[in-house]
Amino acid sequence: MNLLRLFIDICLLRGRAQDLPASTNLMLGSALASVVIDFFSLPDEARNPGHLLFVASQVALFGLAVWLLLKQRSFPERWTQTITALYAINAAFSLALMPFLPALAEMLKQGPEAAPGWPAYLALALTAWFLAVMARVLHEALEIGMLVSFLFSLAVIFAVRILGLVLMPLFGVQVGAA
Repeated sequence: MNLLRLFIDICLLRGRAQDLPASTNLMLGSALASVVIDFFSLPDEARNPGHLLFVASQVALFGLAVWLLLKQRSFPERWTQTITALYAINAAFSLALMPFLPALAEMLKQGPEAAPGWPAYLALALTAWFLAVMARVLHEALEIGMLVSFLFSLAVIFAVRILGLVLMPLFGVQVGAA
């Protein structure tokens, strides 16, 4: 089985998380890839041990949130494959967004008068695609409708981000720095 092909198929909405092997090593590798790519997506001045721990905590909180959803639906045994797929797609989409981050950061610096250019629209499209893939993975893992899985996807992302904002000071990270 070609794992890379399977991850690509999941990103293209053709593959399924349940086709992945239930491997702790693969899950940890996907989590590590997600942490490393998210860390290197940060500006150079923000790459320090505190930010690394913060990024790792975000990945761990994401895993916990997915486990809680699966546990609530009585499917905790699906966690390894589900979170492996979700960590891998997070890494893939974060990697795809990396080239556009400097342009997006510059746009944010310009403030409300900035006109969004094609990098902003492409980033929005990639983010929507990520949400669609995440919703599909959760749809299959939780055995719920697509609309509900999309709403769960948004809820998980917002919950992790909000918890991250609360936890930032523990890692020495300033609110505007991550």
